[in-house]
Amino acid sequence: MSEEVLSIKNLKKEFGQNKVLKGIDFSLRDKERVVVLGPSGSGKSTFLRCINRMEEPTSGEMSFEGTLITDKNIQQMRQKIGMVFQHFNLINNLTVMQNLTLAPAKLKLMNLEAAEKKARNLLRHIGLLNKADAYPASLSGGQQQRIAIIRAMMMNPEILLFDEPTSALDPESIGDVLDLIREVVDAGMTVMIVTHEMGFAREIASRVIFVDQGHIIEEGTPTEFFEHPQTPRVQEFLKKVLY
Repeated sequence: MSEEVLSIKNLKKEFGQNKVLKGIDFSLRDKERVVVLGPSGSGKSTFLRCINRMEEPTSGEMSFEGTLITDKNIQQMRQKIGMVFQHFNLINNLTVMQNLTLAPAKLKLMNLEAAEKKARNLLRHIGLLNKADAYPASLSGGQQQRIAIIRAMMMNPEILLFDEPTSALDPESIGDVLDLIREVVDAGMTVMIVTHEMGFAREIASRVIFVDQGHIIEEGTPTEFFEHPQTPRVQEFLKKVLY
């Protein structure tokens, strides 16, 4: 059994009177590939955003490698727990190269020369080296999302969170992005992925969790989850999305 890297106990998040997360208990082990499924509005994205501290939890406890996430410097923590967003979140007035090198150089993870070398190698790997001096607005959605993924990889994270990474893409771009995520997973990265791509979820996951109304109501291996769902709510959900 691999070692536990993330532990979450009774995580709650409220926006005013809106209780989005109502007591999440969850743990993640090294090199696990957890896919988070559930209907829109169930709290999936908020769950990931709390882990990365894009949202501050209302209450509960989150620990990374035995240390409370809320006790860590937020920038240092985000070096360890990277995130890829639905809408890319690239900085529009910076070139692709500047987007890739800004954080690692600013946080002194490497000097600018080393960061640019690493960025060029990653861009070459995904076939976008010719876009190094381009601005995000000139790129397709699929190209922007692949660059957002390698931007996260520039930080050498230990966990990578993907928040619906293909939902803003046209159908022709989805395959390229999923192929890159497969590569990241095959390289041994510990990941959590919120997605509506059911075939991809079944292929990539070592564990599936289902979130509904702010709770994890079912979890299991892909075979258990997709072929032998235990709760009526998951059975109803799968009937709608698979058939």
